[in-house]
Amino acid sequence: MDTSHLYREVGEALHIAQTLETHISALIAILNERFHAQIDAEQIILADDPRTLGQLIRELKRHGDLGGEGADILKEALDARNYITHHFFMRNIYAFSSDNAYTAALAALSKHTKQIAAAAAITSGFVQAFSEHFNIKLSDVLVRQDT
Repeated sequence: MDTSHLYREVGEALHIAQTLETHISALIAILNERFHAQIDAEQIILADDPRTLGQLIRELKRHGDLGGEGADILKEALDARNYITHHFFMRNIYAFSSDNAYTAALAALSKHTKQIAAAAAITSGFVQAFSEHFNIKLSDVLVRQDT
């Protein structure tokens, strides 16, 4: 059992989760600016508010091509992101002392990482499409980041 491998996999999952958060923040900034959507990014990312995610999904459906499957992918990815960020190590404490628990933790992590990566790809596509359509340079999209 190579616990450094588990740490590396969690680190990669968190990196992809950060990419998803950046895409969501950029999308919200574009939707708020161009369509006066008034979506609060913190409510989706920090507070995990499903109503705010619902707002984002409605706006993406209204102004883009997001079907039910895409909406489900976003919901699952944010759940996976929250699980990895807030619960993974607490719920997998035995992964560091048991081969079976280690294998199960890696399998679950792999599933969650794929969910997050799929949503990151979808949101990246929306950011790029909106940017091209509205002739927005991505460097001009204002995304609030914590310092």
